[in-house]
Amino acid sequence: MRAKVLFILAVIAYWLPVMGEGAEVSSFGVWSDTVALPDVEVSASRIGTAISSQPSAISILDNRLLNETQAVTPKDVSQLIPNVYMPDYGSAMTSSIYIRGLGSRINEPVMAMVIDGVPLLDKNMYDHTMQDIKRIELLRGPQGSLYGRNSPAGVMEIRTIQPLDLTTWSVHGLVSYATANSVQAQASYYQPYKTDFGWGIAVRYRRTDGFFRNAYSGGLMDGGQQAGGRVVLDGKPSDEWRVTGTVYGDWVRQGAFPYASVATGTIAYNRPGSYERLALIPSLRAEFNSEGWRLQLATSYQFLRDEMQMDQDYTTADIFTLRQMQRQHNGTLDALLHAPKPCEWYEWILGMSSFVKTNAMQAPVTFMREGIDEIILGNANRGIQTVFPDDSIEISNQQLPIPSTFSLLNAGVAVYHQSHFHFGNWHINAGLRIDYEHTRMDYLSTADVNYRFTMIMSDFETVYTRIQGTQAANYIQVLPRLAVSYDASWGTVYGYAAKGYKAGGYNPQIFSTITQNQVMTDMAADMGMHLDMADPHFSDVAITSYKPEKDWTFEIGAHFTPVEGLKIDVDAFHIQCFDQQVTIFPNGKTTGRMMANAARSRVWGAEMALHYRWQQGNWQGMLDASYGFTDARFIDFNDGMGDYSGNFIPYAPQHTAHVLVQAGYRVGRKWLQSLSFSARSNMIGPVYWNEQNDCRQAPYFLLGANVTLEWKYAQLELWGRNLTDTHYNVFYFRSMGNDFLQRGKPRELGATIRFEI
Repeated sequence: MRAKVLFILAVIAYWLPVMGEGAEVSSFGVWSDTVALPDVEVSASRIGTAISSQPSAISILDNRLLNETQAVTPKDVSQLIPNVYMPDYGSAMTSSIYIRGLGSRINEPVMAMVIDGVPLLDKNMYDHTMQDIKRIELLRGPQGSLYGRNSPAGVMEIRTIQPLDLTTWSVHGLVSYATANSVQAQASYYQPYKTDFGWGIAVRYRRTDGFFRNAYSGGLMDGGQQAGGRVVLDGKPSDEWRVTGTVYGDWVRQGAFPYASVATGTIAYNRPGSYERLALIPSLRAEFNSEGWRLQLATSYQFLRDEMQMDQDYTTADIFTLRQMQRQHNGTLDALLHAPKPCEWYEWILGMSSFVKTNAMQAPVTFMREGIDEIILGNANRGIQTVFPDDSIEISNQQLPIPSTFSLLNAGVAVYHQSHFHFGNWHINAGLRIDYEHTRMDYLSTADVNYRFTMIMSDFETVYTRIQGTQAANYIQVLPRLAVSYDASWGTVYGYAAKGYKAGGYNPQIFSTITQNQVMTDMAADMGMHLDMADPHFSDVAITSYKPEKDWTFEIGAHFTPVEGLKIDVDAFHIQCFDQQVTIFPNGKTTGRMMANAARSRVWGAEMALHYRWQQGNWQGMLDASYGFTDARFIDFNDGMGDYSGNFIPYAPQHTAHVLVQAGYRVGRKWLQSLSFSARSNMIGPVYWNEQNDCRQAPYFLLGANVTLEWKYAQLELWGRNLTDTHYNVFYFRSMGNDFLQRGKPRELGATIRFEI
């Protein structure tokens, strides 16, 4: 396989100069005849103001910057933005996001992701391969007044190429080969017909052998494949209307969870770890423009089917496994009305948003014989032997499956309004959104245990445990925002206060612990005894619920454009977070984890970003740099096992930094049009791994570089990541009294060929 791919790349590279003979330099590559930064309209703001006058911290990443940094997933993009951290750990399902010190390992995200106007309802879809990206906008800070739920720290808006944005047909292609036998291929075709109809189709594929080896099986364990694509129909049935329909598909199958024991430094476990996902998203968008009125409509159906298998003890012992399967059917409907200005100093928008999310989940946990002895009997007999020290409970099951099924529903509707006042150079933006959400969980968890109590029972008996019921809740959130800004020839100064929230709901991941405790309670009742064998704190189904997390952000900042080609952004912020959702693990060797509103926190921080492009004769260059600092601490957090007030919030880095320097030379020959070189560095850390703050990842630097040769229709990139082969960790956790971590990827070298016709 490797030899074939290298041969194909060599043949293509040989013909590249022939394809470029007598040609001008490509418009899609590193060379551009435009140096000035375009002051494009920011689509993510939903009010259509220019970048330079946005009263918010915003990062705009164009196609050129994404190509230069080999950014192909949102996790790659996060490395280019200050105070944004999307670590690449676990699997494509594990899309943990931390922005400005806030985030979550599980359940709801702090950042919304929107692709061409359609919000993704589940963060399990966030980690995907991007294709034909026009630009990416990331607004940091709460966007609740316009986007509502799950955007308390920001919104990432991904904009792709649309057929009617082009003036003629276009073909895009990409092939790439890299370390770990990693192969990537993409192809797309867009065809506009005159100015009223166009269509496009795109396909993509990625695979890798993986980087991390399981010492128990001897094989690589994080390899996998990913494929997908989209079909786009884009039309203008009249001068006032534009309608765009898209069908997007994504499929992933991969090995997962390369977690190494801290004690041994090796990955070694005996049960499989994997993740498979199929996502299909058909969507329809329509826009009406007439006499100053602008109506935007967007609706989507989002299907997600995924399956995760996990050896939950991550050791060679045969203790217990989890297999989680989800089937989601989700829908969204959004409407946004821009009204004509009633006067020179005022304009407004009015919007409505609704969604429904259904999830049929199965999450069976299976205890093997060692798990039955160590966890279930170990916990039960500790309670029994406090009263009967010479007797014990025995279980005859060689395996104990605990099947659990859940039917989860989230549905909501919201209305929002934003007014924009401008008096000379002064601007005032006032927004208000009201969100209503209903959440519900139907659950069923069972277990059949063959047991006997040696003191009174000669034969084994069966106790049947069944936990079934429904939980439901309703939430209303009022989300205001007030921003004031001042525009001048050199840039914009702004300040704002805004509220955001992360949705509440239910956490099925604690159910295995609840069922274990109920099994112990049922065994005691079956024996006619009242013994405290179960942990009362983790026996009530009510602990699966958690309320929305709310935060208030206060920010001041500025966008400067002092000279042509240069843009500088600075900001400082303070966040107060209430009802913070935190993950709590029960004491001892248990299997579940609980999400609870157990903390209050505060965050101080600052950010700086600089983007500069220059050109002199045949030379052209780019500098892109950013830095973010965050001091995020608990004000009040006691999980019953310790008081962590004043400690740093775990998993969010205190410092993030990124620097990219690129320089290109126009050769202007038949055999080569242009040549460029770039070098980049990322710094992250420190990252605290637990609430006790006694374990952390020290700051680390990653170095990358690019060499690009360009012709009219193609370019060849030779690139490397983590060139110094820095050893660092991206994840740490404790399970059943053992410590585990995941290491970051080692050095990667690759070659990429891009085509555009």
